[in-house]
Amino acid sequence: IEKGGTLDELAAEFGMRKSVLVARIEFMVRAGYLCEIKSGHGCEGCPKSKTCSVPVPGGGRGGVRMYMLTEKGREYIEGVRRDKRFND
Repeated sequence: IEKGGTLDELAAEFGMRKSVLVARIEFMVRAGYLCEIKSGHGCEGCPKSKTCSVPVPGGGRGGVRMYMLTEKGREYIEGVRRDKRFND
């Protein structure tokens, strides 16, 4: 998610159906690991607007949803990485 991509691209990368990916994203938002980036001004209000490569219908006025890791999400990933290094 951090490097970006469409739902179709991410689902293919993770080897899962798009509906399963959407359910997991929704769960991670509810659990506090991800948050949706909200903007009232389309792409120009988004912190990723300068580097974003997501094709947006209508030149940035489409219904694109973007997510980012919360502090809780970053801490979880760091914990998994530490455990993996410890177990290797």
